[in-house]
Amino acid sequence: MQTKPVNRIPQIVLKVILWVLVAVYTFMLPNAIIVYRALVTDFGKVAAGEVPLIVVVIVGIAYAAAILFSHRSWKNLFFLVPCGVIAFAIMKLVDNPNKHIHIPEYVLMAWLLYAVLSKDHTGKGLLILIFVYGSMLGVVDELEQGINPARFYGLSDMMVNSASVLIGVFTIMGLKKIIATDWTWTRCLMEFKALVVLGLLGLTGAVLMCAYLFKVQAAGHFWGIYPVWLWTWNILYLIMAPAMIPFYREALRKYHQNTGDKKDPVLPPELVTARLWIVPLLVILFYMQVLLLYVSISGVKFN
Repeated sequence: MQTKPVNRIPQIVLKVILWVLVAVYTFMLPNAIIVYRALVTDFGKVAAGEVPLIVVVIVGIAYAAAILFSHRSWKNLFFLVPCGVIAFAIMKLVDNPNKHIHIPEYVLMAWLLYAVLSKDHTGKGLLILIFVYGSMLGVVDELEQGINPARFYGLSDMMVNSASVLIGVFTIMGLKKIIATDWTWTRCLMEFKALVVLGLLGLTGAVLMCAYLFKVQAAGHFWGIYPVWLWTWNILYLIMAPAMIPFYREALRKYHQNTGDKKDPVLPPELVTARLWIVPLLVILFYMQVLLLYVSISGVKFN
């Protein structure tokens, strides 16, 4: 008995929508300060500073209720302990109350990433990938704030963003059953060798870029502070990233050729998981270079 072919179009559309939602959410994050300033105007600085704490408490209560009503083990409530410790540390170590709003912002970021990545990620490492991408998007958020006249690019904010993503990861661990098989998907990374190399080079360049932008921020101007050799690398990355598309297609073609699956375009789960560790990474790094290029060419002050 033949089974009807599964219609994959709705699933594809859903994943596209989720990725677009992640992108739009990242782009809009620097504007969250507008809400905080409105609260300060209407209720005062002290009351506005308590809003993040109230949100965190409400989310914690909602998490506990979700555990109880979903009939999951009460032991999952213990995931609230590291969440509370991290949130408490952020609120104690970071004096500025408007930075505390990053906690719920990046918990939500973790859940958005889970929503899209979990649809294809089938091996171990999903939670690690969520933390890595969430942290990288936290850096993107800071880069966007650097070109915003009313915001500032800050290392402490990057650390708060990453810590908040980690809170989100703990809540996912408590509420979702992560079906993990093994690490066999890592072998499939070799199918994308050129993209892996570009990703590693891009990560190295991004770290150097972020470090030198602190010097640009302190000096108040870009040229003469940011190294020409690194700027040249940023431009080369912008050129190389789109040029990798033919290599990506060729890698898929060779895979089908080697496995004899020429007629079936469906990729095995391991290869799809490996792709998730590369393609979104390259896109995030590409956007970082675009922001850097904007700073260098537009002459905008990087705050």
